[in-house]
Amino acid sequence: MDRRLGLRARTDFRVIAARGLIRSLYRGVEVSPMGVVLDRGRPIGELDSPLLMRLELVLPEYLKPVRALARPVRSFGTQQAFKFVRITDVDRLILAEHLDFMSVRGVVLN
Repeated sequence: MDRRLGLRARTDFRVIAARGLIRSLYRGVEVSPMGVVLDRGRPIGELDSPLLMRLELVLPEYLKPVRALARPVRSFGTQQAFKFVRITDVDRLILAEHLDFMSVRGVVLN
């Protein structure tokens, strides 16, 4: 997954994904203000790519989750990249602040 549109940081946080009434728990492994890469814990199949998914990103330094509507753009092994289709400006700013926190902690931004 080498196509990037902005600063992206390796991270580790919980993501709750909702597809209709089905909710699943995944792990966010990379994040940027434009999208997120999820580790789904199993190989990604053809039916694992819905048109849109509601995501709740539970960042460790915030009490409320960041909510976004996202679409899958690519997958590799157990990881799947999502681009945010609808996200509030406040939540996008929270993600940018999370990247700042990560850089202060010494994580290399790509």
